[in-house]
Amino acid sequence: MNPKSKFIFFVLVILTFSFIWGVGVGVYKWFPYFHLLELKKLVIPNKNKQTNKTVSVDNSYIHKHAKSISIKSVLLKREELKKKIISNVNSSNISKVRINKNSERITTEIYNNKVNAILTFSSKTKKCLKIYIQGHGGNPFFYLYHNKLLNFFSKEGCDFLSMSMTGLGLNEGNFSYPSRYGEIALDKNMAKEHKNYAFFYDKNNPNLDPLTLFIAPHYNIIKSLAPDYRDISIMGISGGGWYTVWLSALIPKIRFSVSYAGSLPIEYRKFEGVGGDWEQQNSQIYDYISYWELYKLMTLNENGETNRRAILVYNDEDDCCFYNPYPQDFKSELDKLNWKNLDVIIDKNNKHVINVELMKKIYKSKK
Repeated sequence: MNPKSKFIFFVLVILTFSFIWGVGVGVYKWFPYFHLLELKKLVIPNKNKQTNKTVSVDNSYIHKHAKSISIKSVLLKREELKKKIISNVNSSNISKVRINKNSERITTEIYNNKVNAILTFSSKTKKCLKIYIQGHGGNPFFYLYHNKLLNFFSKEGCDFLSMSMTGLGLNEGNFSYPSRYGEIALDKNMAKEHKNYAFFYDKNNPNLDPLTLFIAPHYNIIKSLAPDYRDISIMGISGGGWYTVWLSALIPKIRFSVSYAGSLPIEYRKFEGVGGDWEQQNSQIYDYISYWELYKLMTLNENGETNRRAILVYNDEDDCCFYNPYPQDFKSELDKLNWKNLDVIIDKNNKHVINVELMKKIYKSKK
C-alpha cells in the first residue's frame, strides 16, 4: 500500500471510529456524555423564568376545597383509587434475578409488559428501605445525584430500590395494552410518550383508569417488598416526584416521602412550565381526586392518623418545570391551611436536579 493509500485508509478508520463513538455517546450515553452535559450547563445560560410574575389563581376556590377535605372522605377515596388504578388481575407475580452479590433485578408484568426495578442491598442492613424513582430522564443510574444518594443510604444501613417510569429507563421497550379499538402496540419510541397510553381500556375491568399502566406495577413491586422492612421511605424527581405523591398516598406503610420538583395542584397548570406530562393532568382520575387530597393522603396512615411525613421540594429557578413564583404561591396557600406533617421547601437552584446535600439534611431531620 502506497503512502497516499495508507493515509486515506487511516482517515477512513478515524472517521468510522468517530462516527461509531459519536452514536454511542448520543444514544447509549458512553463516556464523556455526562461530562458534556455538565459542560453544557456551565456554558449555556438558563432561560429567564421571570420569577416576578404575578400568579393569578382562584384562591377562594382553593380555600373552599382544601378546607372541605375531611379525613373520612380521603380515606374512602384511597380505597376507591385502588379499585380504579391497582389491577391485581393483570399484574403477574413478582420475579427476582440476582445481578451480583449486592443487587437484584425485580420484575413484574402488566398486560404482558415487563416493569423492572433494581434493589441494592446494604452491607449493614437495618431493615429500612429507600425507594427512588427517576423522572422522564429515564435510567436512574445515569444520574450522579441518584448514585450519590444510593451510596449514602447504603452506608446508613438501608437497602435502596431504584425505579423508572413506565416506558423509560429500566422499563424502556415496546409496550402494548387493550383499548376499545383492540390491542394498541407501541414501539420503543412511542412507549416513551405518555400521552400514547390514554386509550387504555380493559373490557374485563372497565373501571380501571389509564394510570393503571403507570402506577400498578410500581405499587405491586413495593407491596411485595414491604413485609421485609420496618422503615420505608420514598423519593423521586420530576415524573418520579409525581410517582412519589401517588405511591405515598396509596401505600400507608411508606412512612416518609420527598417529592422533588414533581407536581403542583391543577389550579397552577395553566402557567408555562407547570403543565407536566399527560399523566400529571389529563387523566379523568383528577375529576375524582385533587392533588390537595393526594397530598393529604401522604400524611395519613390506614386509620386516618396524621403520623406520616411528606415534603414537597421545588427549585426556585428550575430550568425545566415547577419554578417560582408558582411553588412559592402554593407554599403560601398550604401554610395557611397549617396541615400537620406536610411541608414545602423551595431550594435556591437553577437546575432540574436533586440537591443531594439538602436531601441528606431532610432525611437526617426525620430521625
